[in-house]
Amino acid sequence: MDKIFALDIGTRKVAGLVVAKENRVITILDCEIREHQTRAMLAGQIHDVDRVAAVVQEIKTVLEQRQGERLEKVAVAVAGRTLKTRRGQANKTIFFENEIGPAEVLDLELAAVQQVLNNLGSQPEQDLAESFYCVGYSVINYFLDQERIDNLSGQKGHEISVEIIATFLPRIVLESLFTVLKKTGLEVFSLTLEPIAAINAIIPPDLRRLNLALIDIGAGTSDIAITTGGSVTAYGMVPAAGDVITEKLCDLYLLDFCVGEKIKRSLATQSQLEFIDIFGKSWSRSALQILADLTPAIEELAEAVAERILALNKTVPSALVCVGGGSLTPLLQEKLARSLHLSRERVGIRGPELITWLHNPTGKLTGPEAITPLGIASIATERQGLQFVNINVNGRRIHLLNINQKLNVLNALLASGVSMKKMHSHPGLSKTFELNGDLRIIQGTLGKPATVLLNNTPARLEDPINDHSQILFEEACDGQEGQAKISDFIGLLSRKKIILNGEVVSAGPVVYLNHEPVGLDTVIPDLAKIEIRADVSLREVLRQKYDVSQANERSIVVTIDNEPRILTQQSFHLTINRQEASLEAPLHDGDTIEYIAHNPRHYQLKEVVSAPLVGRGVRVYINGQEYTIEGQCGKIYMNGQEVSPEEFIINGADIRTVPGKDAELIVVDLLRYISLDVDRNAGKKLKMFVNNQAANFTTALSQGAEVKLYFE
Repeated sequence: MDKIFALDIGTRKVAGLVVAKENRVITILDCEIREHQTRAMLAGQIHDVDRVAAVVQEIKTVLEQRQGERLEKVAVAVAGRTLKTRRGQANKTIFFENEIGPAEVLDLELAAVQQVLNNLGSQPEQDLAESFYCVGYSVINYFLDQERIDNLSGQKGHEISVEIIATFLPRIVLESLFTVLKKTGLEVFSLTLEPIAAINAIIPPDLRRLNLALIDIGAGTSDIAITTGGSVTAYGMVPAAGDVITEKLCDLYLLDFCVGEKIKRSLATQSQLEFIDIFGKSWSRSALQILADLTPAIEELAEAVAERILALNKTVPSALVCVGGGSLTPLLQEKLARSLHLSRERVGIRGPELITWLHNPTGKLTGPEAITPLGIASIATERQGLQFVNINVNGRRIHLLNINQKLNVLNALLASGVSMKKMHSHPGLSKTFELNGDLRIIQGTLGKPATVLLNNTPARLEDPINDHSQILFEEACDGQEGQAKISDFIGLLSRKKIILNGEVVSAGPVVYLNHEPVGLDTVIPDLAKIEIRADVSLREVLRQKYDVSQANERSIVVTIDNEPRILTQQSFHLTINRQEASLEAPLHDGDTIEYIAHNPRHYQLKEVVSAPLVGRGVRVYINGQEYTIEGQCGKIYMNGQEVSPEEFIINGADIRTVPGKDAELIVVDLLRYISLDVDRNAGKKLKMFVNNQAANFTTALSQGAEVKLYFE
């Protein structure tokens, strides 16, 4: 007989059993139950992996020693915490002459599960397929040629259909479970949901015609299943169970959780209880007193369970079947009956003694807490649980749900979290740009395809895999987008050599990217407009060495004696081949350039006004001595105001000049330049001669005139 190792990892206890099936009877060969010493699990979720793994290891070691063989594969179940339930269906056309076999029915069921998985992406929950595992399913209806039928096996027809209800749990719940099993050297081969296991163990198919509610009350969760019309129609969960009663007891009497748990279990068997609180104080209370204190918490739990049952069933069920250790809580069945408006007789416990297919020579697993582990074992023996294969992807162990027995490399990679985008490479994007008005293309590089080794042999994504397959995957790399610099496109455009402030530099070509000047090493962006000019201006050459952003040439317009004139103001000194030049001057090979930046130049009036400012003078000789008599000075007016020649010119100035006058002399004017001693020559007469001709005070003097003045 093939042996099956089943584990029920609960919030308070872990039960491990070894069973074998023969002639439709399951025999319990061995069983071991251990309690968690700490609260390593809460509400069905593993919180301390190492502590839970230690308990599982103890059970595994004991069973291996008693059975005399290693236990390597295990069947498990998970609580309905954060359960997601979805309906699915599948149809298949068959050959009429062939009898429908069990394998064909199973394929149909698994196709319906696959259909649910494929449609998860359309559900409101985002990324549901990546975050949740399918942990179980139940058949709602079979159809043969569109007519409902109880069992398809052995039938004949043209079309078969199935409608199922599939359940999903958060991946985090299962990953913590898988981690515990990995630490103990176990691999999952069958997985189901605890309410599915309980249904399978305690409510046979003929009873599922009744509208029953099954409630598996554990320590952390209360898992619910609804049957009607011969099928399981709904699953649900309440995140509260026996632990909430224990916690209330601890709050009331200030007890350690383990002490509170012990007292709770004794309420049904002892009338008087004695215990010590966390301060060492001794208490003695009757079971009735304690139950009275706990009644509000029990009623609250019953109300929560009843509310969830009514939401799932849409009406009051015909009866409520209770299993699980929490169902033994005193008064809970009475409170459940009241909350569901059922008579007390319609709420009860079904224990393992009612299971007809069970042979239990161990004498263990006798209470309602035995139902779930027995259901796990039963489902595993019937191969009704979800089957897993264990593979290795890049050194990481992956538990892969074997839905259709046709697993391939692609399934394994997706389960390990590899994105489809990493399996296929794409060439790099090309870039387009305009070069002097012509369209150019920069091609991207080709990508590197993904590589897959299956058991050290090159493989394809569609290649089949088996249990313990080893996969090495190197993701595909996309090609790089097109890359090029402007220098890659300048070709043989000529470059000039010039001497700038004594240094030889290259001049040209000039490059503009989207109308902005750039260097030849600039990387070309997509959709760029590039202009390359072979001729280069002086400004563009200077930009290679100097910051010419502040270098400017400013033209100002003035009017000088009614004639307009343009003056250029520069913030630099610039010459080409020793000739003054502007920044926009063209260049030629071999040009010598001198450039010095300075403050902007401002013109003075004396630099631009060319009219004479002093009149011509007259030279005369007086008594043989030479004298020069200056002409009259001129004047300068800017915008109507007289100004000096050193005044700076302003833009738009109206400048007018008044020239000086030539000197006009008569003899009397000479008296300003010479002195006549009149007092000494009193009584004498002044004699005046010009060019040896007798003259008087009004005689005009010409250039070079010889004048004689004396007393006689």
